[in-house]
Amino acid sequence: MKKPKKIVEFPNLKQRLLEKAMQTMKEKKFSEALELFEQARENDYAYAEVELGMVVCFMELGQLTEAKNRCKKMLREDIGDYFHVLQIYITILIQLKEYAEVKLTIEAILEEDKLPAQYAQNFYQLLEFARKMLPSEDSSQIEPDYGQANDQEDEVFLLHEGTIQKQYELIQMFKHRNIRPLIPDIQKYLVDELKHPVLKTFLLHILIEQGWDKETEVHKMGQRITIVPTDLMSGEEDPFLNKIISILEDKVESDNPSLFEGLKEMLVRIHTVQFPFPFTPEKPEVWAAGLHSAGVELFGLGVADEELAEEYDVSALEIKSAVREINKLEDFSYLRL
Repeated sequence: MKKPKKIVEFPNLKQRLLEKAMQTMKEKKFSEALELFEQARENDYAYAEVELGMVVCFMELGQLTEAKNRCKKMLREDIGDYFHVLQIYITILIQLKEYAEVKLTIEAILEEDKLPAQYAQNFYQLLEFARKMLPSEDSSQIEPDYGQANDQEDEVFLLHEGTIQKQYELIQMFKHRNIRPLIPDIQKYLVDELKHPVLKTFLLHILIEQGWDKETEVHKMGQRITIVPTDLMSGEEDPFLNKIISILEDKVESDNPSLFEGLKEMLVRIHTVQFPFPFTPEKPEVWAAGLHSAGVELFGLGVADEELAEEYDVSALEIKSAVREINKLEDFSYLRL
């Protein structure tokens, strides 16, 4: 009688299976990714990552009830990062229009007084949104309020005609919804020169997150560009911005760490205004020197442009031009809600 063959697993098979599932999901092949996650699940590897990956796939495939039930199980059994899973769970509830459940869930979390600071603002915004979407107990005594955005018509009005504060609040709500029905109005917003450039950036990031891969026109501060949102890089991925930061690390960080951090924050702010337009000139040394000059002026440190020009190997004229542009972008970087 022949002995049964011994099954030998390939080295790192489980890890490679999970990596392939994650990569397939990034490529938006959600049905294929789901099968791979199922295989990884059978192999009992990285259980929390596998379960969360399956939840995302079910969401993208429109199987929201299945995604909700799996999320609920993860929360109940404390699988994965609790508050990250909770955010996804609430997002699913909003897509299912289960606003009462959203309200009850968040209120219960807030009552426990254990909400980490980094999640607080987002959960309070979601709670406010859920409350607005629920019918009032005595609606006959309440005057109409466009700011409540109770249906798509109100949202369109709010997006185009509301105050900066109202536009900002609505755009924050868009993060947790399928915004495809509003694409025509978002595109109209992006080409309106009167709309705030930072709010346009927020909308573009939502389009990126939701996988919008169609050509989209953007107008900002007299500039026009046609982009495909899914092709855009975030600031963290942008090699040009990373080169500016690298130069500032070499020139500033060791001598003045506080100034270095301040310059990085300034770069993030002006990039938020400028996005998705490239910085011109495309010379990172000029922008690093310009930020350094603008920063020392802001902090009252008094370093001459000629001295910085020599240090960064650029001209004083280039620095002055960059500083003018930085100051202009900085002025737009505050929403003044």
